[in-house]
Amino acid sequence: MTALRARRGMTLMELVIGLAITGMMAAAGAAAFASVIDHRRTIQTSAITLERATALRGMIQSWLYAGTVQIQRGGGPRGMSSAATFIGRGPTASPLNNTSSVSAAQAAGDEITFTTTAPNPAGLGTVRIRMFIDADANTPEKGLTIEYQPNAQQPLVRKMLDSTIDTLMVEFLDTRTNRWIHSSEAATISQWRAYRITLRHGEHGPLPPILELSMIFPSSDAQAQRVPGR
Repeated sequence: MTALRARRGMTLMELVIGLAITGMMAAAGAAAFASVIDHRRTIQTSAITLERATALRGMIQSWLYAGTVQIQRGGGPRGMSSAATFIGRGPTASPLNNTSSVSAAQAAGDEITFTTTAPNPAGLGTVRIRMFIDADANTPEKGLTIEYQPNAQQPLVRKMLDSTIDTLMVEFLDTRTNRWIHSSEAATISQWRAYRITLRHGEHGPLPPILELSMIFPSSDAQAQRVPGR
């Protein structure tokens, strides 16, 4: 009998099985690689969000630590009347080089008006800024917004700080009762030790914890006192 020659190569069945196994391994590897990419993208997005939140918090703190806050004592919209008391660190309530008029933008809830000598969008040594939650449907800005007027000859400038913030709460620490009083009742306080600002998220989801942490600032006549919560 003639000896059978050794078989070379693969049968069709073996080739099909080999391709199927290779395909399954490739699919599993692609899924794992995609998961790694998604996790990396999530980490990068979280890092960017945290960086922006930290920068926003730092900017607000710099404005208020180097500024004074205006509290309405009667007449006109809150924070926009000449009959007001100024508190906070920084410049005194002397005449400013920009006397902004009442804004046409509607505020939802609390707002706070202050002057500051810290670096600001107006690029001025001293500027008065109104910070509020913009609820005006006719303006492109949403959420936490600021307004300022570079000088009396120029119109108000409005800038959106964060569209995901829909609550700005302002409170004052009453010296007599040692209780936090909402800004709507601040005119009834004779003396206060500090004021507190709290930001909250809207329908877009929770804010980074660093933004939802209340910011507390001592009043100018209480800088040497210990402020609760600091």
